[in-house]
Amino acid sequence: MIEPFANNHQSMQIGELVIENQQDKITIYGDIDVTFDAAGHRQAQQLHELTTKIMQAFDDGFPYSNNEAKSKENDDQSDKDIDNPFL
Repeated sequence: MIEPFANNHQSMQIGELVIENQQDKITIYGDIDVTFDAAGHRQAQQLHELTTKIMQAFDDGFPYSNNEAKSKENDDQSDKDIDNPFL
């Protein structure tokens, strides 16, 4: 289980759902089928534990930090203009 917002290197997976931890955000992508059986129960429990820990991090960190050191290096768009190699 990750420690939400604690570092920039933890990740975990529940089914095909991937959870990546960063200090300023939690990224969740993929999909999950929670089936009505023992495996689904384990996955639902993991999801519940994860969301509880995320909410606890918000409660512990209130008021929310206005940290300027966002995960800029992980953003999809760069501030740089690059030459089009196809022209």
